[in-house]
Amino acid sequence: GDDDGTKANVLADVTAADCSDFIFSIFEYPDHVGHDTGFNFANKDYIQAFYDAEQTATDIMDAIEARATFAEEDWLILITSDHGGYNSWHGGPTKQERYTFIVSNKEIPFEASNGLLDVVC
Repeated sequence: GDDDGTKANVLADVTAADCSDFIFSIFEYPDHVGHDTGFNFANKDYIQAFYDAEQTATDIMDAIEARATFAEEDWLILITSDHGGYNSWHGGPTKQERYTFIVSNKEIPFEASNGLLDVVC
């Protein structure tokens, strides 16, 4: 639940010369706001949580691209949600709860999804 601490740890890693080969992080703020105020895109607090998460992702990607060795590196960056939400909960059968998204810095061929992924470019 400490998104600022997670961001600081990830930034410290990606800016280090001996950066990890694999980094996984989770940012919980949008989920917490959804539970507190509702998973709804008419909810200004929930929308702001997404903007905050987007800024965090941008800061991390900017740090990666600023690496002195970036041109020689091959980064795969995936950003995804682990679930959607409905009202103030998730885990049920509604489309709002079941839909997720994947954003990638590399092309994801539709065939790789076995037809289960809508690819939007």
